[in-house]
Amino acid sequence: MINYNLEKFKELNLNFINNTFFPHIVIDDFLKPDFCDIIDKEISQSAYHAKPYYVYNVKKFGLTDYNSFGENTKKLIQFLNSQEFLFKLESLTGIKNLISDESLEGGGLHFTKKDGYLKIHADFQSHIIKKTFARRLNLLLYFNKNWTEANNGNIEFWDKDLAKKISYTPDFNRVVIFKTDEFSYHGHPEKLIPPDNVLFRKSLALYYYTDEKKELALKETNFKSLKSDSYISSLAMKIDQYMLRVFSYLKRKNILSDKFVTKILSLFVKNK
Repeated sequence: MINYNLEKFKELNLNFINNTFFPHIVIDDFLKPDFCDIIDKEISQSAYHAKPYYVYNVKKFGLTDYNSFGENTKKLIQFLNSQEFLFKLESLTGIKNLISDESLEGGGLHFTKKDGYLKIHADFQSHIIKKTFARRLNLLLYFNKNWTEANNGNIEFWDKDLAKKISYTPDFNRVVIFKTDEFSYHGHPEKLIPPDNVLFRKSLALYYYTDEKKELALKETNFKSLKSDSYISSLAMKIDQYMLRVFSYLKRKNILSDKFVTKILSLFVKNK
């Protein structure tokens, strides 16, 4: 299913720990080629079931419903959430007692259409529903052929001061794994310009946690404006950030749900 065994992950440990800005690794040809082609086709079919997540800071579609995944996509997610793969991640990162999230909170399949984007942010630090789960790692697996920097689909990593960045194209069968903390700033903030005859930027996102055995404070995704952003844009980002904080609180209290919000958004956004 994947090309990398436990020993290979161990060999990459220092590369992961010592990488630029915060611990991360980029691995090409992650899945076996034939299997990757199968997953790509299934994901393209699943795209039309994706639900909109359109606010000021985010403009994309997402899908976490296992019933809408292809059979091989399900197998891949199950493997990447398995104890066997968790051991590999622990060897790569040095983070012990990792656990997966079968609910795919905030993860699953992600699709971004023309003019879509994801503002620079550090991810939520505690699971909204599983209150003792502290977020530790992101795994992003891309399914995009023949993309360049001109498509504005690169994932950007920024330093703590939001002064410098590095970026990686979302290449087909490329996986990016990185440690998540309050300063692991990342995103693709420019409006997407897909290649001709390409509808979506496609990725699979899985998040990994440790169980701290105590209820953690709610820390929602923290969006950050850049120096290049206008005053109006920065203000809009702050308002959207506040709305996210309210929603996250209500969701943790089981007052609001993703399903309710996406149902409202679907009235205004069509996934064609």
